[in-house]
Amino acid sequence: MNLDLDDDLRALRAEQTPASYELIEPRVLRGIAAARKAREAAPALYAARAAALVGALSLGVATGAAAAVAVAAEGREISAFSVQAELAPSTLLGHQR
Repeated sequence: MNLDLDDDLRALRAEQTPASYELIEPRVLRGIAAARKAREAAPALYAARAAALVGALSLGVATGAAAAVAVAAEGREISAFSVQAELAPSTLLGHQR
């Protein structure tokens, strides 16, 4: 084992602790008290959170329904496999009937 490490630890033990270390515990306790106080106020906000959630869901459903109705009202887009293929390559390339 390294004896220098033991000497360093003894030297650290002999030093006085800084005054700022004594302030740590009151700061931690104040932080815990603030967290508890914030937690006590949280149930008052549950109603507002629930109302915001319901409002957001309602807005999403209404917007989605309006978009679905608008898409359903549009004409169908012609695809390559449709029966009415006015835009088929054979029709567009000048094949006259």
